[in-house]
Amino acid sequence: FYYSNCSTQLTSGYGFFGPGCAGTLGVSRNVATTQPRLGTTMTVAVNNLPVNAALMMTGFSKTTSILGALPLSTTPYGAPGCFLRVSPDANLLILGAGNTANWNLTVPNVVALVGVLMHNQAVVLDPGFNALGAVLSDATGMMIGL
Repeated sequence: FYYSNCSTQLTSGYGFFGPGCAGTLGVSRNVATTQPRLGTTMTVAVNNLPVNAALMMTGFSKTTSILGALPLSTTPYGAPGCFLRVSPDANLLILGAGNTANWNLTVPNVVALVGVLMHNQAVVLDPGFNALGAVLSDATGMMIGL
């Protein structure tokens, strides 16, 4: 499933737009268990977490960030082969169990939010795997809808 940035039905969507990089348990994926709809709480499960923890980044851009143009190679930071694909505008530590953690987003019931695009990517904590001690999940995009 790929999300679209144009909808005539005002529907919500969530989908993949860029690959992550493998860590100890392979590539972590972000899977929406509920959609980003007005007046609801959207939930995204992040899997393949070696220490049951990740930093979920949410941003309004997938082309630019405070760190420069995206995607941005994280090789200079100690994570060769990984790319930051999301502007880290808001970040939240998520903790879980069984190698999975959930990220929740409460979407206010505000009609002006319909059609807003946001993007997610998780920094997956993986101590000892590389110099950074982390890898990056797949990158996903979401559109708020009714």
